[in-house]
Amino acid sequence: MTSKLIHSKVIRVTSRTNFYVDAQLQFDMNKFRGYALDKAVHFYRMWFHLVRLIHECEKNKIKIGGVHHHSKRLTLKLNKRFYKDWEIDKYIDANFDDWFADKIHLFAEEKVSLVKSAEESDEYLYLKFHRNMRKRDVMRQVRKIVKEDRFKSQSKYSIKNVYKYFYLHQQYNTLVMRTNGVSAMKIADFIESTYGKHSDKVSTSYSSLRRLFRASEETITNVATGNY
Repeated sequence: MTSKLIHSKVIRVTSRTNFYVDAQLQFDMNKFRGYALDKAVHFYRMWFHLVRLIHECEKNKIKIGGVHHHSKRLTLKLNKRFYKDWEIDKYIDANFDDWFADKIHLFAEEKVSLVKSAEESDEYLYLKFHRNMRKRDVMRQVRKIVKEDRFKSQSKYSIKNVYKYFYLHQQYNTLVMRTNGVSAMKIADFIESTYGKHSDKVSTSYSSLRRLFRASEETITNVATGNY
């Protein structure tokens, strides 16, 4: 009998779920408790869920996917060296917000700070302005000096790939359901009822399900290695 997942559960869609965010910065979506993030927080949440799913499967020798549409099932192995600082085993029962609050220093961009003196540096750009200047005037001039193409995430764990949250959400839920032995027909019904009302492009045809299953397996395999 196939073992069932305990900690990794289907993520329900609520009235607050916003599928129409992308991996680029959007107002108030790349913030977490006062910290700035490179991407919208939704994508870090999905990363956490995917890593926990991999960890749970590996620890309990659960093979992923492949039950109903493919004969092949995947054995996952988490890159423990890469994910060492996540301490995922310690937080296996935690919700994302609690884990992320403890680990935010691994993902957040460096905060702006006030310095009394500065040395020449290739990494830092020091600006001088009169303390009595109006804030809007300072910011206008800073925007001219600091170009957008300068940005490169300084966080230890940064998201390298570009994802559509709508499809990433489906992939994760599909992985959980397939791993728990849910039939393809029930998965199709779930996708239609859960995601169909958010997009007219949702399809539950045989070929569409196969593409979704394959995409989810590719994503989880990449995440296991640290490629997200």
